[in-house]
This record gives sequence, structure tokens and C-alpha cells, in this order.
Amino acid sequence: MNKLSSDVFIENVYRTIYETAPDVHLMLLESQLSGHPSNRYTLFASDPDIVLSAYGNRVFIAQKGSGKTEEIRECDPWEMIKVTREKFPGWYFGHLGYDLKNHIENLHSENPDITGAPDLMLFRPTRMLKYDHHNHEFNLQEGLSFANKAMNKPASQVKKSDQNFHLENLSWITQKKDYLDRIKWAQQKIRDGDFYEINLSHVLTGDLKGNPFDLYLKMKAGGAVPFASYTRASSFSICCSSPERFLCRKGNRIFSQPIKGTAPRLADPEQDHQIQNRLKDSEKEKAENLMIVDLVRHDLSKVAIPGTIRVPELYKLHSFETVHQLISTVEGRVENDTDPVDILKACFPMGSMTGAPKISAMNAIEKLEDYKRGIYSGAAGYITPEGDFDFNVVIRTAIVNGRKLFYPAGGAITSDSIPEDELEETMVKARALTSVLKSDSK
Repeated sequence: MNKLSSDVFIENVYRTIYETAPDVHLMLLESQLSGHPSNRYTLFASDPDIVLSAYGNRVFIAQKGSGKTEEIRECDPWEMIKVTREKFPGWYFGHLGYDLKNHIENLHSENPDITGAPDLMLFRPTRMLKYDHHNHEFNLQEGLSFANKAMNKPASQVKKSDQNFHLENLSWITQKKDYLDRIKWAQQKIRDGDFYEINLSHVLTGDLKGNPFDLYLKMKAGGAVPFASYTRASSFSICCSSPERFLCRKGNRIFSQPIKGTAPRLADPEQDHQIQNRLKDSEKEKAENLMIVDLVRHDLSKVAIPGTIRVPELYKLHSFETVHQLISTVEGRVENDTDPVDILKACFPMGSMTGAPKISAMNAIEKLEDYKRGIYSGAAGYITPEGDFDFNVVIRTAIVNGRKLFYPAGGAITSDSIPEDELEETMVKARALTSVLKSDSK
């Protein structure tokens, strides 16, 4: 068994692919947080023979070898995931964009599409590896011959894709005053009884020089998270440092882990301990968390066996590099023959990224935000041949198209939110990116 660390091995594999096939689709899923319950496997998938993508109700299926891409119009992308998995069984990796909501409820997306990424992209890899962090073993799928080269190649011998990596011209698309006004408008709608809570976001944008994978590595160095992912497709890349799990299925068990309640980490240990206690004792933060827990319970009840839904963890404090957060766990059981797409669709998108009630909140989000969310607040992950799956919530994420970079950040708004504090919370969440700038300037 090789003696390379998983970090060095994964970087070597990526660099090797980049040198030999710079345009091939690939996805990396890793739990970077040592000691986290989910820190068991790192998964790497590339070189697909099937790529399923969707833009609105236009679905595309590309097959390697045939050179053809089939286009299907007026189609439900969720149903096409089922059809594709049945016709072409195997592992699938990729993302479910937020705007797939429009094929679940009577909703729409009319705001500007700033990233150009598809609403859905899932691919079946022909090359895949799995690293077991517990046993320190690599399992290589047949066809990943270059992994053996990477396994025996020191990182220093792998050519870096771009030594001149940096970010420029970072600015928020929405003016601070406009964002504060939208929070106040949302609070009035809460008082009017339209909804109880809503998640509002805005976008940090800038120019990226260099390989997006280098940005992913810098974000990783700036703060390890349990549900990170990196995706490279033909026209975009996703650098995701997510702390939040959307939904996981293992056999007939399904569970979700919503996050609501955030506080910044402080350098001074005593002050940091105080801020942790304030977060744990905050009635406002716990009320936000409980509303989303109830929403997730409702979503799971659509597919779970009656009487099996429970909440084994409520308001559990988790600490990351830049923030402390309150995380709950909601779980249930499904029949063994329940289709994984039906489970995902019943719970999509994550309630922590919408608000409650879900449909009313999503309608208001469309009116209040000034961009199409796309990948942001959707989910990234995998589905196994047996129908198990694990998807994160796409937050703390940079989407890169060409040289343009987009980094949305948001938070939950309730009737007693202080608008200036909510704005500051989005700035705290953006530190996963802005800390990269600080490290570059040293």
C-alpha cells in the first residue's frame, strides 16, 4: 500500500489528469475535517462516458464514443435522472442546481443567470478512486492507470497548472443599502404572515487568474470542512467548502443535517468560548434552527415509513476554521425499493436555504434576490449503483466560468433579525474566500 497522504495523492491525481486531459469532466468529494463522523472516504471520479445535463426543461444526454448529444425538450429533469440511471446503470457524480425547484412546485426563475452553469449535471465516470481514511487504503476502479503513476510521484515533481494564481476586483453585486432594504422588506412580509423565515443571499464576484483547483486548495487550507467538493466541467468549475449535509441514504436509512445559527470564531480563546456559549444559548438562533428542523421532518415524511422520523441531535455546536454553527440531525427510514430520485426530490432544496414555509419563501426569494441562484444552495454529491447517495448543500462555494468568479453568501432572516447583523453574517461566511486574498497578499 502506498505511503502518500491522501492530500498529496489527490493533488497528484488531479495534476496528472490536468496535464493529459485538461478538458475532461471530474469531481472530487472529500471530508477534510479530521475526527468528523463523516470523515471516512475521499471519492474522485473522472472521464465520464455518460453526461446528463439540463437547462430549464431542456435535457441533454452526451455519450462518449458516439460523439452525439441527444437533446430532449419539454422534459422533467428529475424523471430523466431516473431514465438515465435505468438505461445506463452505475455510479453518478455531479450537482443538482437550486432551480430544479421549478420542476417540483409551481415556481419559476427569471433573474439573470450570472454563471451559465446547467441546472443539473450528473455524469457516470469510467475512472474512479476511493480513499479510506480509517484504513489508509486506496481502491482504484479499473481504468485509472494514471493513479498508479501519481501514487509514486512526489508532489514536487508534478507541474503546477499555474504558479501565478490570484484573485482581483472582488466586489458585491448588490449594494449594502439595497441588501439591508431587502431584509427589512422580508421582515415586513413576515409580520404580514407570508412566511416565518427566509434565506436571503447576495453575490461576491471578481476575476480569477489561474487554475480553479488552486483556489479550491487555498480554500481548503484556509478552513477544513466535512463536505467539500471540487467539480470541473467543460465550461465551469465549482470550488465548494461546505460544512452542511443536505441528505444521505444508507440502505433504508435517510438523514439530513440542517445548519442554522452562526457565530464567528475569535482568536482569543476566552472570547471565543464566550461567543460559543452565546450561540448555544441564543433563543433566536435556536428558534431558526428548530423551524428548519420541522421543515425537514415534513419533507422526509413524504417518503419515509410512518413513525420512523426522529431528531437524534438538536442544536449541536460544531466549530470550523472561521465560524461556529448549530447543526441538527433529522432521520427516517424508507422502503428498500424507494427510488433515490424520489427521496431527493421530496426534500429539495434544503430548507435551511429557503426558509419556511418553503414555497412562500422561495417565491419571495425570487422577488428579493437579483440573480439566478443556479448551483448555489443546490446540492453536490453522488448516487451509487444500489441507490445510496450523499449530497451536500452548496454553500461557501465559488463558481468559476472562464475568468469570472461568483461567490454567493446568505443567511436566515426572521422578524427579530437585526439587518446590519445579518449583513455582517454574510461577510463572515465569505471569509472562506476572502481569507485566500489575505494569504495571497502576505
